[in-house]
Amino acid sequence: MLLTGWLWCLAGGMVAGLLAGMLGIGGGLVIVPLLIYLLPLLGVAPDLVVQMAVATSLATIVMTTSSSARSHLKHGQVSWFWVRRLIPGLMVGAVIGAWLATLLKPEWLQRIFAVVLMLLSIRMLIPQRGGEPLTDVSKRLMAVIAAAMGTLSALVGIGGGSLTVPLLQRLRVPIRQAIAVSSVGSLSIGVSAALAFIILGQQLDNAHGLLGYVHVQAWLAISITSMLCAPLGAHLTQKLPVKHLQRGFAIFLVIISLKLVIG
Repeated sequence: MLLTGWLWCLAGGMVAGLLAGMLGIGGGLVIVPLLIYLLPLLGVAPDLVVQMAVATSLATIVMTTSSSARSHLKHGQVSWFWVRRLIPGLMVGAVIGAWLATLLKPEWLQRIFAVVLMLLSIRMLIPQRGGEPLTDVSKRLMAVIAAAMGTLSALVGIGGGSLTVPLLQRLRVPIRQAIAVSSVGSLSIGVSAALAFIILGQQLDNAHGLLGYVHVQAWLAISITSMLCAPLGAHLTQKLPVKHLQRGFAIFLVIISLKLVIG
């Protein structure tokens, strides 16, 4: 792996880790576009770039969110009530999403990712409701919603925090608690989807440094700095105005999505 590739992956991991801790996302919104650019430079075949970027992103999410989830647990922000209602559906959906990602053509997968980025950016700019948390939501409905979110998250290589945080806010869960629960949810999506991509990629003629659809060297480089920076991001959540951070990140998503569409 070229030195410049390592440096870009290390830098991407820093940003992903901070975002995972601060906003409850798995970092895939940053890592997938980064890997779509980097993987061709690292010798990955064009028809595998997008799928491999998605799979590698999800593998890094496992490392990033395990670190940020531990930090949120220490701060006592994780609501096990919502964890129990979301995690099973997220995990089932993640496996389905990974399977679908291996079936779609790369150009369609990239377009889906760009559209998801745009929709998420718009959603993050919409003011959220406050108030007391609602705890009487149907378990069956929550399971269906969680499965859909897990499927979409694995399909485009994101941890799901950009979906679960707005959902929990709409259910009037406090923002910091929603971010903490989202970190646990992102971890469950990452583990389930990454394992699915590894298994589904066994039929590939794997070159050196590949584990199924996961590019091991890129995964390790990004994971190193993301794990180091995730606790800092979780700590900053307690200090910084989260709503302002969300708005700024939403603008960033718009720029990235337009870049992917234009090419």
